[in-house]
Amino acid sequence: MVVIKAVIFDFFGVLEQEWLPNGQLLDFIKTELKPKYKIAIISNALGDYAYEILSLQQIELFDEIVLSHRAGVAKPHPDIYEMALSALKVKPEEAVFVDDQSSFCQAASNLGMKTILYKNFPQMKTELEKLLAN
Repeated sequence: MVVIKAVIFDFFGVLEQEWLPNGQLLDFIKTELKPKYKIAIISNALGDYAYEILSLQQIELFDEIVLSHRAGVAKPHPDIYEMALSALKVKPEEAVFVDDQSSFCQAASNLGMKTILYKNFPQMKTELEKLLAN
């Protein structure tokens, strides 16, 4: 049985509309996920928005932030997922990837990662809790 060791989020899933941090998700990461799992962001954002939008305390919730413009490769290319996995020191089957784009979830799944297509926070939380309980 494979144990999940890491949860990787798309940066825009960490935001709400109006480009504000998703407080519900960040609280969940802080209280439920961070104490037990490695946490990362993979983003195709064209700039350093993660560092501009999130507070220092929010940024510190993440063990790794992989930005496509710095990495030189973007989702759905496998290399960007592999960069995050390598930085977290986990195998693909030990990670869950959460994104609101099905093609990006499919690319992560092709590498062996578990995936969740983000529709809203309650749906994502329910699906993630089921995966982590196994």
